[in-house]
Order: sequence, then C-alpha cells, then structure tokens
Amino acid sequence: MGRLKSLFPHDQFQLILGSLMGDARLECRSKSIRAKHTARLRIHQSDKQRNYVFWKYEKLKNLVSKKPRFTKAWHDKKRNKDHFSWYFHTKTNEDLGLMHKLFYRNKTKVISKDLLELLNPFGLAVWYMDDGSNNGGNITLNTHCFSKKEQRVMQSLLKNKFGINTTIVKDRNKFKLAIGSYEYQKFIDIVRPYIIASMNYKILVPVTT
Repeated sequence: MGRLKSLFPHDQFQLILGSLMGDARLECRSKSIRAKHTARLRIHQSDKQRNYVFWKYEKLKNLVSKKPRFTKAWHDKKRNKDHFSWYFHTKTNEDLGLMHKLFYRNKTKVISKDLLELLNPFGLAVWYMDDGSNNGGNITLNTHCFSKKEQRVMQSLLKNKFGINTTIVKDRNKFKLAIGSYEYQKFIDIVRPYIIASMNYKILVPVTT
C-alpha cells in the first residue's frame, strides 16, 4: 500500500480514493491476458455538479488529456425531460491499473480494507461530496452498491479512524450508512475544511420556518 501512495501526489491520491468510494469508476483498459494491467478513472456527474467536475479536473489535470465534456445523460419519459451531465476520464496507465486490481472483483467495485484505511479527512470529504446527503441534522452515505459486509468494514473505518459512529439502514432491498444527529456535527467539522463552495449545501442545516 505504501508503494501505491507514492504513485500519486498526496491530495491526488486522496481525491481518487474518495471518488472511488463514491460515484467514480475505474475502467480496465488491458486488451489481452499478456497485456499489462491498466485502467483509467472516469468522473461523471449531473449538470448541477458542473463546478465539482471542473474542480476534480483541475486537481487531476496532469493525468487528463481532454477537458470535461457535456452530454445528454438520459431522457425521463414520464416527465418528457432530458437530463444532462458532465464527464471526463484520465489517461490509461498502470498506476490506476494497480488500484483497479484492489477495487474490483469480476468487474464489480468492492471494498479493499487496506486501501480504505489510507483515507484521510480530505478523501472523506470527497467521498461525502460524491455520495453524501445532508438531511438537516443527520447524514446518509449512499453506499448502496456495496454489500452489507463491506459496509461493516466502512463502519469500522469511520469509527476507528475518525471517531464517527454510524448505523447501517435498509433502503428498499439494499443498504446504506447513516450518521445520526449525535454524530452529525462531529462529521461536519471533519469534512468542512475541504468542502468546495458549490458543495456548501452539504454542510449547512436547512433553515426551517
């Protein structure tokens, strides 16, 4: 794991790690069994997160060959409305290929306990900006793509490294992590220094009238 950290500048590594805990994905680019294991990182967010996409782009610019692009994401037939998004991907390389080996099994994103333990407050903030919801006094991390067993690993990490207690709650037929009102301010205080301006709504409690 020490070697992996040395492959990227500190903040860049944390941004990649936090993004992979959230919405980002690694795409394996190896073409044959004999080829070296390579991958590229893909960042893809809704149109309302444009500033966030460009912030990530600036952080990863030396790994990227093209600026973020605007695209039609999908069409809501029920409302007859088009939805748009922004995306970019990095160049393909062996360093990201190594991360792909740790983060994926049979093309499915999984949790690597050893890799997760490298997460620091900046990486946690990126994870939250990607996949967290501020519900006004409590928080959910939308970890639906991970198994309940993997979410227990996340629970342990958040407790042991950041002192944050969480619960695993059922959401339809899947699960996600919840941070209750007693832990809310503690979590916000940890991530606040790293939250970018366009994401400030994730650290503000809505005003009720």
